[in-house]
Amino acid sequence: MQTSLIIESNGRGKNELDRLLEEGWVVVSVTPNHGKSYNDFLVILEKEETSKSGFKKE
Repeated sequence: MQTSLIIESNGRGKNELDRLLEEGWVVVSVTPNHGKSYNDFLVILEKEETSKSGFKKE
């Protein structure tokens, strides 16, 4: 399963990224977005799905 978030140049979004990493998500892609007055980053994360029994889905 995948999710994404934006990290803004002022640091907004970093706490969410830290939380996801603690939950076992892994960063698979970071794409910069250079705006006129700021730089944002689109971060895509991935986590292996587990079944209700707790085993990885294949």
